[in-house]
Amino acid sequence: MSEETIHTALLGIAKKGDDEIPLGEGLSLVKPNPELLARRWDWVQGKGEIKQEEDSSRYLVCKYPSWVQGENWGGASQHGANRFYSGLMAIQVIKPIRTLGFVYKRQQIERRPPMEPGEWANKNEFDDAMLAQQVPAMIDRIQPVMDGRNVEHKNALTLLQLGLEHFHPYIAALLWVTGLEAIFDSGGKENFERKLCDCLGPQTLAFPNWHSKPVAPTFAVEEIAIPLFVLRNKLAHGADLRTAGADKKYPVNLMRRVNLTQETEGVNYALLLSEAACYLLCQVLQKVL
Repeated sequence: MSEETIHTALLGIAKKGDDEIPLGEGLSLVKPNPELLARRWDWVQGKGEIKQEEDSSRYLVCKYPSWVQGENWGGASQHGANRFYSGLMAIQVIKPIRTLGFVYKRQQIERRPPMEPGEWANKNEFDDAMLAQQVPAMIDRIQPVMDGRNVEHKNALTLLQLGLEHFHPYIAALLWVTGLEAIFDSGGKENFERKLCDCLGPQTLAFPNWHSKPVAPTFAVEEIAIPLFVLRNKLAHGADLRTAGADKKYPVNLMRRVNLTQETEGVNYALLLSEAACYLLCQVLQKVL
């Protein structure tokens, strides 16, 4: 039976280890090799992009049969695509990493925006323990969503991906909070805060301390839930973010300078909330899927 593949380049994952690391049912992480690199095409990619792929940590590769007896035409291809994106998003749900954006399928190259995680994710390695202990199980939890009809959970995963692909942090935040709303159907600040706290725990860190670093951000869920929804409202309605500080019930100074950690430079509170929205959506997906 003939076989098809889908693959894309990843950064910051499985830098060491075997040339191929199986993830189950046709999925694997493969070091760049001549066969994979031969799919690059300078009519679509610039010289810098071609070099980046050569220097990438791994390719996420999905192999699947081109046809399965008893399935409708195109069913095998759709299952293969779902399996591929289940693997890709399982990694991102556990800890976002950088991708280069190009997805290779058959003789086609899909040019998607690179996924760019926030500052805190970039400061933390996607280590071997995460890969071995969490990724395969998360793939198995995401696969039924990709294949099934739970539109809200599927939308939340799509919005996580679109937010990681968007270059503007505020628009990314709007997409990520919308992903949370797809899960919670919250309908207001207080309800959003309650459901987020009930799901994750009010004292849970909004910025996960993946490797028990003493300098990890200390912002708790209950501390930023309302400010995050205020930011969402201002962005959704095209309002001046500075007006959030004048709200009579929930005043939030989105323009004040805050530090992610003691070692980082100050940023606007709105930017910190924007990054937190990504990790909150990831943590909620880990709970509900």
